[in-house]
Amino acid sequence: MRRQDGFTLLEVLVALIITGIGLAVVFQSFSQSLGLRAKAEAVDEAVQAAQRLLDDEAFIAETLARGGGSGPIPEADAWRYRAIVEPMRWAPRPDQEPLFLEGMAVLTLCVEKAVPGAKAPRCVTGWYRAVP
Repeated sequence: MRRQDGFTLLEVLVALIITGIGLAVVFQSFSQSLGLRAKAEAVDEAVQAAQRLLDDEAFIAETLARGGGSGPIPEADAWRYRAIVEPMRWAPRPDQEPLFLEGMAVLTLCVEKAVPGAKAPRCVTGWYRAVP
């Protein structure tokens, strides 16, 4: 009997199946990483848009004085904000009635891209001394 060099058809098919499964896993991971990158870029863009507003002391003072507001974000194309101002409340314990802290306000700032199909707004909350 002669010795045959090479692979059988079955060995080649098994190797191709294993290679195909490996490539499918790699491509799936690559696709997920691209999606996560896009989400991270959107969050970063929202953070930068909100930071522009939060760095502007005149904006904060005006928003606190008006009790909130909404509108486009200057120098941030296609971004809008919504600000909600509420009196600051504090409860020493969960079972106690909250106390209103005189002269303090809670500012909730939400930013969202003003384009069709945009994701939910990103919001941040901060405490500020209320404008008299």
